[in-house]
Amino acid sequence: MEVQNRNWGGFTTKAEEARNLSLELTNRLKDPQRVKQIVTAPGNLSILGGHPWDDAALAAGYPGIILLFAEWDRQCPDEGWDLVAHSHLLALQEGLRTGGYYNMSMFCGLAGAAFAVMSASRNGTRYTGFLTELNERIADGVWTALNEIKHTETEGEGVSPTDYDVVMGLTGTGRYLLEIKHSDKAALSLTGILEYLVQLTYPIEVEGYTVPGWYVPQKHQFTEESKRKYPHGSFNCGLSHGIPGPLALMSLALQKGVEVKGQRDAIRRASNWLIEYAEMGEHGLFWPSAVSFEQETVHDGVSEQTRDAWCYGTAGVARSLFLAGKSLQDDSLCQWGIRGFDSIFSRTEEQWNLDGPTFCHGLSGLLQLTVRMAQDVDEERFLGYIERLLHSIMRYYEPESPLGFRDLEIMNGIDKAGLLDGTAGIALLLLSLSSTTEPIWDYPFLIA
Repeated sequence: MEVQNRNWGGFTTKAEEARNLSLELTNRLKDPQRVKQIVTAPGNLSILGGHPWDDAALAAGYPGIILLFAEWDRQCPDEGWDLVAHSHLLALQEGLRTGGYYNMSMFCGLAGAAFAVMSASRNGTRYTGFLTELNERIADGVWTALNEIKHTETEGEGVSPTDYDVVMGLTGTGRYLLEIKHSDKAALSLTGILEYLVQLTYPIEVEGYTVPGWYVPQKHQFTEESKRKYPHGSFNCGLSHGIPGPLALMSLALQKGVEVKGQRDAIRRASNWLIEYAEMGEHGLFWPSAVSFEQETVHDGVSEQTRDAWCYGTAGVARSLFLAGKSLQDDSLCQWGIRGFDSIFSRTEEQWNLDGPTFCHGLSGLLQLTVRMAQDVDEERFLGYIERLLHSIMRYYEPESPLGFRDLEIMNGIDKAGLLDGTAGIALLLLSLSSTTEPIWDYPFLIA
């Protein structure tokens, strides 16, 4: 089967309903001060105990909301959405000024802030000074980060996901640089990132075994639970923090004509490894969240199906394999991606194990991934998948809540405004479903 892109639009029969709800949610986010007050209210605490807000973070701050107003402005340029975006941009500038150090990452640092400003710049005609400053800091910061990695990562000891991943690492930064590759300085920094990611796919020696270079030792596991579960380390399989992220960036860069030595072979190595760990369970094809050191070296242990989300599980992995297939013009890789999505929709919603309506670990992420697949594959059954997901998301709408939806990381839900786990991400998804203009807001997720 040949991959054929369809024109954007026509994904749902509920386009008008989706657009109306997106508008209703967007209006709730207009006032930057009010939004921050809601999210930082005394009782609105995340599972980690803090407020789910950071002024300058794309994940949970003004940049994600700016993306929403920028997308409305792209579609309705005469309705004043640019002025609303500007008020949030001023709040972002203040947050950057007073918030201390921000790294170069997409979801927690300067790359995400810059991506939001770029989106609101009306094709680079506005905020040129601000963007130039951010772009300079990011391009220079990449080399600082690469040098730090070089000096802190001892050969044979593996890596930290925060060095390379989509959320906090250089893969996310690279996705922004890919959008500004017309700048010589940005292009050079992007080349540095791609060379690092290619190197990441080379095998290394750990405890006498030859293993993939993206090996994460126990000390770099994110949680105490993971440290107990993986005493000898693991290989992260999530799009958010694992090898599918670098695979997606290398593939997207190749599609856009950016290639470094060894990039095609690196795409092939990462893809083949992911295919090796595809599992056929009782409910179809799936990928685990991680592969243990023991599974990789002595084939001891079994994979557990976790969730079908953007961050971890089959959806993110399948999309990265599909992108790899597109970049290498390898239909067999694309078919792995398609099979992954078909398996997801052979399961029940309960078996997806998703946490409510939001993007990262919820229904919105799975839906936007499915929309991107529907655009690329152009097969009728994907439209059915979209309708099923949209119906599920609509059920979570709470008109009496301050922001319309709640993130369900805790039992009663929590009010979040941002892109990753909040209302802005849901509103952007709904707007895109009702549009005939292909979006750019989902680029940070490395799915397009």
